[in-house]
Amino acid sequence: MLKKIITSFVVLISCASVKAQYGNTYQEIGIMAGPVFFQSDFGEKGDFDNAIKNVGISAGIFYYISLDNDRSRFADNFKIRLEASLTKVEMQHYGKYIEGDKLFAQQLRAMTSELKTGNVGVQLEYYPFKTDDYSGATFSPYISAGTQITSYNVKAKSALGPIGSSTTVPVKYVDGFKSDSGIAASLTTSIGFRYKLADYHALILDARLQYYFTDWMDGMNPDKDKYPENKTNDYSATLNVGYVYYFN
Repeated sequence: MLKKIITSFVVLISCASVKAQYGNTYQEIGIMAGPVFFQSDFGEKGDFDNAIKNVGISAGIFYYISLDNDRSRFADNFKIRLEASLTKVEMQHYGKYIEGDKLFAQQLRAMTSELKTGNVGVQLEYYPFKTDDYSGATFSPYISAGTQITSYNVKAKSALGPIGSSTTVPVKYVDGFKSDSGIAASLTTSIGFRYKLADYHALILDARLQYYFTDWMDGMNPDKDKYPENKTNDYSATLNVGYVYYFN
């Protein structure tokens, strides 16, 4: 997975760099890392413990291009961000339904999934007070939106034994809980800011929501016709801290 992600990212950068040679563009490279909170079919919707405890780590590399403002005023407020990242999350059930000694609660407590993903994508960042390339500002807030392609691998299991049986998982998960791998598209949106340390160096804080066009990322997907409480696709929230180096 890592080799594919790196190869895809290099291809994206190569294409962007070739186009950048035709104008007065600013180019930067950055790294980011932070916690990723995965929201899925694990646990009760709206439960605080599920929201904060199904957490993993995300790390990535980013390549930025600011467009030529001699050709368009549009360029003053936008950056294009190409990115590649890896995530790892371990998930389990939390909340009131895992309490007690009944078989249902024991089965929920025994269910876990380990998710690993590789992501490549592109985002358009909007800076309401112009990008730092053109404004020279120390503090530059932004919002962004984009899309990603995710390669995922999830290992689902139960501490009670092999899954796929009502003796180890609740009935609703017998046919809806499995180890799987695949490719999924997703939409992303972020809000963040840059803090410029010096001419060629800046720190970044980036809060992101990512919505996946699949409900199998966590290895769990009960029949939505029978169990409408599980109708929402998987999504995640990530808080990244990063560093950016300016080439020019």
